[in-house]
Amino acid sequence: MNPVAPTPPGPAVRRWVSCADDFAIDAAASDAIVALIRQGRLTATSALVDAPLWPTLAPQLAAVAGGGRADIGLHLNLTQSFVPGTTGIWPLADLVWRCATGNIPRPPLEAAIARQLDAFEAAMGQAPAYVDGHQHVHQFGVVRDLLVNALERRYPAGRMWLRSTRPPARVRDRKAVGIAVLGDRGLRKRAAGAGIAVSAHLVGVYDFRAANAADRAAYRQHLARWFESGPDGTVLMCHPALRMVDGDPIAAARVMEYAYLEGDEFGAALHRAGITLATGSALFAGAAA
Repeated sequence: MNPVAPTPPGPAVRRWVSCADDFAIDAAASDAIVALIRQGRLTATSALVDAPLWPTLAPQLAAVAGGGRADIGLHLNLTQSFVPGTTGIWPLADLVWRCATGNIPRPPLEAAIARQLDAFEAAMGQAPAYVDGHQHVHQFGVVRDLLVNALERRYPAGRMWLRSTRPPARVRDRKAVGIAVLGDRGLRKRAAGAGIAVSAHLVGVYDFRAANAADRAAYRQHLARWFESGPDGTVLMCHPALRMVDGDPIAAARVMEYAYLEGDEFGAALHRAGITLATGSALFAGAAA
């Protein structure tokens, strides 16, 4: 397929980031992400550096995303154990409750954040362009403070950005709003105090587990609503994969998303909406410094 055609410049043009989560979770997702970056359909991807495939796949990702084609970020993981005995991992519901009440030990969190930043740097030879969270954990109380503390210690101000979970004002999806309630406002406040930029809005949230791999109509409808509602600086989150992987609860959604994103229809829809794709580094990095 041809890359997405750039939208002609003009006052109606909106610049969005197209961001794939879960790079390195498995080969099916990682191969899809590399393919979509090559096609110009993605401008960011977030890496699960605890995943066993990460060290092997990182060089390929660096090569295809280089030259400003796509940002590579850290997908901070505190809820999925890839290797038995990994510390700093909790069931999502338990982590949400512990962070909301402050009843969580800080040393394991600090160690998990440091370990993952180290693993990213070891594979890429540089800091992540941005940080977000697997299941949006980067915004949770306590986590966001320790994360921003670590970023302040390790990196110069203005060099990276954090991903917001706030949906556009006109997106009233209960799941999307509920995710943002878990910490977006606190993340923005803490990041502002550290001079770290935060993206404008997030779209791409829906009931992934209910998706049908062969039916793109529902996803098309979601995108139409997001395209209508999202202002400049919106991040479109996605989870593409080339094929179904046993045991993945959102495997059908991944395959369905890839089929749509790599097709000509996605490029045409962006063009009609007056949206051009850009990296978050171009839009956000340095904005809060």
